[in-house]
Amino acid sequence: MAGGIGSRLWPLSKKNYPKQFHDLLGCGRTLLQQTFDRYSRIVPRQNIIVSTNSDYSDLVKEQLPEISSEQILHEPTYRGTAPSIAYAACHVRNLNANANIVVAQSDQLILDENMFVETVNHGLDFVGKNKKLVVVGIKPTCPETRYGYIQAEAELEPSENGTFHKVRTFTEKPIREFAEIFMESGEFYWNSGIYIWNVQTIIDTMTEMLPEMMGTLEHLFKEHPDRDERRKRIYSAYTSFPNVSMDYAVMEKADNVYLQIGKFGWTDLGTWDSLYTTIPKDRDGNVIVKTRTISYNSRNNVVVLPKDKLIIMQDVEDLLIADAGNVLLVCKKGKEGDIRKFLNDARMKFGDEFM
Repeated sequence: MAGGIGSRLWPLSKKNYPKQFHDLLGCGRTLLQQTFDRYSRIVPRQNIIVSTNSDYSDLVKEQLPEISSEQILHEPTYRGTAPSIAYAACHVRNLNANANIVVAQSDQLILDENMFVETVNHGLDFVGKNKKLVVVGIKPTCPETRYGYIQAEAELEPSENGTFHKVRTFTEKPIREFAEIFMESGEFYWNSGIYIWNVQTIIDTMTEMLPEMMGTLEHLFKEHPDRDERRKRIYSAYTSFPNVSMDYAVMEKADNVYLQIGKFGWTDLGTWDSLYTTIPKDRDGNVIVKTRTISYNSRNNVVVLPKDKLIIMQDVEDLLIADAGNVLLVCKKGKEGDIRKFLNDARMKFGDEFM
């Protein structure tokens, strides 16, 4: 899935060039390219489908020349993750009615890729033998409020590879007090947003939860075997689909959801705070991405500038400094809620020029 705008990383992530197409880590590969590289170790490249907004299809082709146009699913408008996953599932079943699927986010950092590959392969094996929906959970290392939490049962589902726990509850981003309770209980895991299932299992489950949308998709795939004609019809129908997340529409309600514990070092790169936590820092605690810096008595800052610029900092601390072409943002670090306010205020005052 590579269709989000990533507004919490504004102004670096903008509507016309969102975060998944950026090299946020300064490693020479964008987040989308790193995701593609990672999953190429698990499935053949020709079996990787990129679901994205139709506005970004050219960016996907540019950054992933290894895939064909047939491997890109276009969403005409953003309607949440549930419609995106439903469309992709119907598309995959049209190619292989017995396929097992892993749903990947394109904005995640995985530290131990060997362990990640092993975990996902175990999950694919599990769903191939069981009509279960699997979500990968991460053991919390701190009472983080930016992630959703999953409460798991203590009992294990018998499996040859790995351990799988039946899911008891999902909780969206909690306040800190609850996050602390969740972490101390030992029963809760961060929701990684990585899902694994058999294609027919997920279609059957979504048909029960979202019958009208799934009925429309089933009809379109059955009645229009020509891909181009089917795409046009789906474009017309897509705006009528509910704007809803996969967790809310399906995972929280289904009774066949299991958690697989991931121990591969995981971070969601969705905010400036997560970027600061993830990227190596200099001796003064500054995170500098792709630019040259001279620093005097400056600590714990995040600096993201074009690589041809030089920044000189003196006596500044705990700042976010992000230069994204026509927007320069300088604000206190750690004020994630203010980014959305800045974005909304800029839109109200200047329209979409800086979005």
